[in-house]
Amino acid sequence: MRSQSETQAEHVDRASRFRFYGDQFLLNTVSGKFYRLTPTAAFILRALLAGKNNDELGAIVEQRYGVDRPRAVRDVELFLSELRSLGIIENPSH
Repeated sequence: MRSQSETQAEHVDRASRFRFYGDQFLLNTVSGKFYRLTPTAAFILRALLAGKNNDELGAIVEQRYGVDRPRAVRDVELFLSELRSLGIIENPSH
């Protein structure tokens, strides 16, 4: 089992690989790839990089956008799947 400090270090490392340009663009500083984002995608990705887990992501999407919990969770899962397929994140969120 990993300690909380190890988990926090992983978030800092992951977050340091990305640079946001407003809520429209993301630069992966390791690969040099740019991605265009929607404001919703930027919101979720910032929360993910800040260390939020899947349950927390679903809750903040539900609260911010006023959607029901099942839809928020489904939308977050679909978005995370897309991030994995693009190579932006390597593993399913914590």
